[in-house]
Amino acid sequence: PVFFKVASSSVYEYLELRFGRHLRMLASLAYPVQSVLFMAVVLYAPALALETLSGLSTTWSILVVGSVCTFYSTVGGIKAVIMTDVFQFILTNLAVLTIILTVYLEKGSFKNIWIAAKEGGRLNFSNFSLDPTERHTWWSLIIGATFTYMGTYAVHQSQVQRYLTLRDHKTAVRTLYVSWPITTAFSLSLIFAGLCIYSWYQGCDPLMAHTIRSQDQLVPYFVMDALSSCPGVPGLVVAGIFSASLSSISANLNSLATVSVQDYIRPLYLQQKKLGLTDKWTLWMTKLLACLYGCLLMVIAYLAR
Repeated sequence: PVFFKVASSSVYEYLELRFGRHLRMLASLAYPVQSVLFMAVVLYAPALALETLSGLSTTWSILVVGSVCTFYSTVGGIKAVIMTDVFQFILTNLAVLTIILTVYLEKGSFKNIWIAAKEGGRLNFSNFSLDPTERHTWWSLIIGATFTYMGTYAVHQSQVQRYLTLRDHKTAVRTLYVSWPITTAFSLSLIFAGLCIYSWYQGCDPLMAHTIRSQDQLVPYFVMDALSSCPGVPGLVVAGIFSASLSSISANLNSLATVSVQDYIRPLYLQQKKLGLTDKWTLWMTKLLACLYGCLLMVIAYLAR
């Protein structure tokens, strides 16, 4: 309700109204740094997948994937981002279901998959340790997930922009209630897909055998190992992998450009020229910045190789 009342495309404007301009600037400066680094990592992962599947170098993979995502995010804006997000979510779900179904048909039952995961120590539901250095405990997952999802769904720029494209606050709330079970089911399916791949390679770790050089290459390797004889299926799974990355990158590109225009360029222009930017110039400036941010994240992803 706060962001609908403020009626601004930048979430950081609320900070200025509540606490002053200095805090707004501090928060909006941290956002581009965090987002560009995050997007570079998200871009690098599917580039590794494409290298594993096609033999295309990581450099060219980063360039191709980054350019495509930057292009449609720049040209289409938030409307293109939302429309492609829907399509990409469908592809990602199909990819996950394909992995689960493939392993199920090979193992004969979900019970066998579960037994393999249990024997490998992948199903520990009783770890209530308070040791903060342990990665997976009940407390680390509950506390970590709470703050992660609160930050993502309550105040993250890319998510708030999606809310503001809806008709009103009530519609946004209803949309969240609908997305809740869908997101939960998708998260559980991702976890189970991971258990499926573990059971497939139980006792024969491709990473330990040096068949692959990174954990990030495990899923594409599985695709070629288990599904290469099925025409079109590897392509579907790869499309799902790329869709998950592209949807995150495109949303953040658009959000970064919006924040930069609203929090920096528009106030500076007003201060220097004593008048506001026209809608036309705001639109063009947003598109230009989205393109520049896209180029920047490709450079960082390349340097991360």
